[in-house]
Amino acid sequence: MKNRVKLTRRFAIATAIGMLIVLLMGARVTSTGSGEGCGTDWPLCHGTWLPQNTYESITEYSHRLVTGVEGILVVVTSILAWPMRHRYPETKVLVPAMAGTLIFQSLMGAAAVKWPTSPEIMATHFGISLICLASAALLARVLNEKREDFDTDHVRRASRPASPASLLTWYRRIAVAGVVVSIMVAYSGAYVRHRGAELACTSWPTCNGELIPSFEGLAGIHTIHRLAALLITLLLGAFFISGFRIREYRPDLFQASAWAMVLVLVQSLVGLIVIETGLQLLATLGHAAGMSIIFVVICDAVRMSWSSRATSTSGVPVDTRADMAIAN
Repeated sequence: MKNRVKLTRRFAIATAIGMLIVLLMGARVTSTGSGEGCGTDWPLCHGTWLPQNTYESITEYSHRLVTGVEGILVVVTSILAWPMRHRYPETKVLVPAMAGTLIFQSLMGAAAVKWPTSPEIMATHFGISLICLASAALLARVLNEKREDFDTDHVRRASRPASPASLLTWYRRIAVAGVVVSIMVAYSGAYVRHRGAELACTSWPTCNGELIPSFEGLAGIHTIHRLAALLITLLLGAFFISGFRIREYRPDLFQASAWAMVLVLVQSLVGLIVIETGLQLLATLGHAAGMSIIFVVICDAVRMSWSSRATSTSGVPVDTRADMAIAN
């Protein structure tokens, strides 16, 4: 049993890393204009099982190949993790979400090749990839948590000063809002790429020297993405403050909010680099990776704030299983 748990944890970690690689390779396909590198054939590439000797064909084909390997990892991880759902209740949600979104995004990717679709659909494809990544990453986090430490964890937290339950409620609300807004930011960013509006604004933070640009054309699309990015930055600033206020009895939640704040500031800097370097590939991939990690961190904060550790009326987190163990 112990060996199976260890194996499941390793597969979960590999699946999460693999999903991030798939997401970045998809971003590379978009950034390099390699979406039609295999023509309109799927799963074949120009009618064969091997790519042509062109950069676009190899880029598109390698993305498909890695996605196939990731699919195998998802299947194996799901089979191994599902029997552990009683010990890790989050598995009941994360496993179907991970498997379902991977299948959905694979079908969307195939449809985009055979029947080229609109930028709106292609941007949605990136959003679904984010959800799949978050599901895989959170599953790895859950399976690698030491649940046997709940008793000592409860005692340690109970010794800290109590904090009003309303503070934790606000933290949860801001975290959920952060998940929603980050999806909007990711969608708008992907839409900017698929509409070819990345360099519609050649200066930062102004748009072509205008502080309040027109919301028309490609510059307007780019500006809307910047405003969405500003919104998530302000929201995560409030998230950090909310986490700071409960740091004495939920340092784990404060650390999550602090990481989210740091990451969104770094993401803003990378966004500037993307503009200044004229869409340099590494900068573009770094921007996609940054948004992905931010989304995962916020989702994990939501999970931790709604974990099995309930909150008593005095504001002190209480794990019901820990209480039962102590009572016995």
